[in-house]
Amino acid sequence: MLMWSIVLADEKPNLQFDLIDLSGKIHSPGQNERGVPRAYVFLSTTCPIANSYTAELNRLADEFKGRVEFFGVLSEPDVTRQDAHKHFEEFELRIPILFDASNLLLKELTPSHVPQVFLLNAEEQLVYKGAIDNAYESIGRRRATVEHHYLKTAITSALAGEPVAEPETSPVGCIVPPLDRFTKESAITYCRDIAPLIQTRCQNCHRPGQVAPFSLTSFEEAAKHAEMLVEVTQKRIMPPWMPGSNSQHRFVGERWLTDEELNLLRDWVTAGCAKGDEADLPPAPQFAEGWQLGTPDLIVKMPESFTVPADGPDLLQNFVIPLGTDSDHLVAAVEFHPGNKRVVHHAVLFLDSKGQARKLDEATPEPGYPNFGGPGFLPDGALGGWSVGNTARRLPNDMGRYLKKGSDLVVQVHYHPTGKEEVDQSEIGLYFVKKPVEESLKESAKLVGSIWMANYEMDMAAGDNDYRRSSSYRLPKDCIMVGIVPHMHLLGKSIKVTARLPDKSTEVLIDVPNWNYNWQDEYYFERPFKLPAGTVLIVEATFDNSDQNPSNPSSPPKRVTWGEETDDEMLFCFFLLTADKTEDLIHVIFDNLAHDLKQPRKEISNQP
Repeated sequence: MLMWSIVLADEKPNLQFDLIDLSGKIHSPGQNERGVPRAYVFLSTTCPIANSYTAELNRLADEFKGRVEFFGVLSEPDVTRQDAHKHFEEFELRIPILFDASNLLLKELTPSHVPQVFLLNAEEQLVYKGAIDNAYESIGRRRATVEHHYLKTAITSALAGEPVAEPETSPVGCIVPPLDRFTKESAITYCRDIAPLIQTRCQNCHRPGQVAPFSLTSFEEAAKHAEMLVEVTQKRIMPPWMPGSNSQHRFVGERWLTDEELNLLRDWVTAGCAKGDEADLPPAPQFAEGWQLGTPDLIVKMPESFTVPADGPDLLQNFVIPLGTDSDHLVAAVEFHPGNKRVVHHAVLFLDSKGQARKLDEATPEPGYPNFGGPGFLPDGALGGWSVGNTARRLPNDMGRYLKKGSDLVVQVHYHPTGKEEVDQSEIGLYFVKKPVEESLKESAKLVGSIWMANYEMDMAAGDNDYRRSSSYRLPKDCIMVGIVPHMHLLGKSIKVTARLPDKSTEVLIDVPNWNYNWQDEYYFERPFKLPAGTVLIVEATFDNSDQNPSNPSSPPKRVTWGEETDDEMLFCFFLLTADKTEDLIHVIFDNLAHDLKQPRKEISNQP
């Protein structure tokens, strides 16, 4: 049995897609930020054995509440969402029912019967599949007494971090029809297959009043833009998510479309954009208004409104906001509210305790001051950023970034002209760790700090479409990786960051095959992970200074060197770290500063 346990534990299903339950709530099977086991139970509206387990599933969900997440799964192509909702409401099943309209979960987990359960542990490995218990000997023969509670026993083992003694059992129930009956292109419809995909992947931006250029909230709107949807998704321009799929650690809020989802959208358009039965439509999503994380501990606003012209290039404007804090804090989360969602593309939040940004602001007549790349000074720290489609989240486990009392918040906002004059005055909510800073710093892995790697030697010839630069840094202490922020300018082509561990093994931390300056972001790991002392972080980047790069700010291309301006270039990668010991993190930060000061900064003439 132990051999089977090892085999199942090595099986890690690819669940990188979103599903909408019968109440309209969006779930991401591939994201498990809470780090708890999950049970997926395939059910049916017509199978009497599946229906008979309603009470037992409710009992299990109550018993393991807060420690295990239970999901029912319905993958019946002849059942509408409306009929499914009516059925499970009648049977009073209280766990979320994922409406697997396009059989994405069915194809990945391949159940043979309903009911059949698939249990994934906290590491998202499959550790049990089979029957819920042995209540049924066979179809039509129910035992008087249940002797083996397979699912409950497997959950207990998974919670204890132990191998499941019996990782696979034979389910008893109704047979699931062959998969090829569910793959006919003609069966793909907007209401059943495409609307859930657009709701989960697109509507955060493509709805009235948001930054996207058109809405995708109805069949008519989706059909109107159908060919464009296929083009931008096949090229992975949309949804905006730069990291590729080969990072060995998942990011929070990944928006990467699976090949199955891409094919679904393509085949729908190829087959003629069938609408389908409106009874299959999921409920319209309800987007949160106000502060999503609750009332912030501190709310600040841009001191003045800023006018964005009707046309011209995108703008990067920096606004200085005094915070007025009279004590130090650890910042657990930041929630950015754009004042004008049509024009605000993204924002980056820097900290300044020395008044440097105030001087830059005073030198310009308009609110704030322009500066491409960074804020125009060396910040004391940063509080993260915001981009279109992002959801505010707290750092895990009461972690926080250091905010020195009396600091200014410097908000760099990226504005995208819309064709008419727009006005913005954005606001920011700060959420503090409740414990005093002094107390938090005595605990393990609470302070989050930043280190960076850079290559300052850049001399790119005009026309060079494959210019390469790299940088590396060896961690002097054990660290816990929390997030990563790659940064280049408009000539950036690709960037890859790997960790070479002391045992010579390597891990890909992030791989961006197609860099797009306009969609740069902070990337938080779903689960922070340890890197031992001696690990070497390696950043490798390529640049395209040719006329084939549509983002090239110079036409014709010219020689480019390192610098802060729009037509300069740079290579940075920032890492958000914590450590079991605060003193170890501080040691790494100062060691990294010393390392950076030693990097070559060759004086390069900027003459052609």
